[in-house]
Amino acid sequence: MGIVNAFINQIGREAARDVYRSLASNSRGIQRNKLNIEDEEPILDQVINFQLSEDDLKTFRNLANLVEKAEHTDYEDFEWNELFYELDNKIDFCKANLSTEYKVQLEKLDEINAKNYKIIKSKHNNYVDSLIKYFDNMVSDLSKKKISLAVVLTLFGLRASYLGGKIIYTVINIIYLFTLGFIFYNGWITYNHPKLFNGNLPNETTADLEVIKSVGTVLMGIAIGCYLLYFTLGVYKISKYKKEIEKNIDSKLKFQTYKAQLMK
Repeated sequence: MGIVNAFINQIGREAARDVYRSLASNSRGIQRNKLNIEDEEPILDQVINFQLSEDDLKTFRNLANLVEKAEHTDYEDFEWNELFYELDNKIDFCKANLSTEYKVQLEKLDEINAKNYKIIKSKHNNYVDSLIKYFDNMVSDLSKKKISLAVVLTLFGLRASYLGGKIIYTVINIIYLFTLGFIFYNGWITYNHPKLFNGNLPNETTADLEVIKSVGTVLMGIAIGCYLLYFTLGVYKISKYKKEIEKNIDSKLKFQTYKAQLMK
């Protein structure tokens, strides 16, 4: 029990819920049974805070009410195991403290709780299987793209489309690279032919030509610097894509480990 709970805390309930919501919306929407009662504390807290009442009848009714609520607990909730563990302890507690006339009824509650536990566990196992399958598919889809090819395509502004990005990003990248190429070309031709491509600058003396060449050098430097910045950002995004693959692999392994703990 402690190992399972420790692992649950590690992977985080909310992260798992977000993944499942995404999975459900992409596959016709998976129906889920939830106990959502406004202005009422969570059922796990109710079970933990359960105490003997002033008379045995009221205590038994409160316990029976909790068992009924547990029947409809959310199988996506990673506290379901702890819920039934605590509820089983409360039933045993009542067996030891209520009068013998409730013995048969408490045994019946114990059987119902055990049956509910098996049902929720089965649903939860299926839920975890769907998460494992989701991550497995994600890894498979993402791994179809070759990182080395993505780096090469970055040189030409085609990385975004190759890695599944929107086409508009590829168009913007190509326009950006074309602009840089145009700036570099003008810088190069200004540097190598200062007399012909001097703009409005004087080109009579050697000093005048050197000034024009320096303008060409600046233009080429701007183009090269912006291109290196573009390429560096592209490589960074590729590294994030690679980390996304690793993240999905890690998540799949965690859920597989969790599933193995549940099956013990």
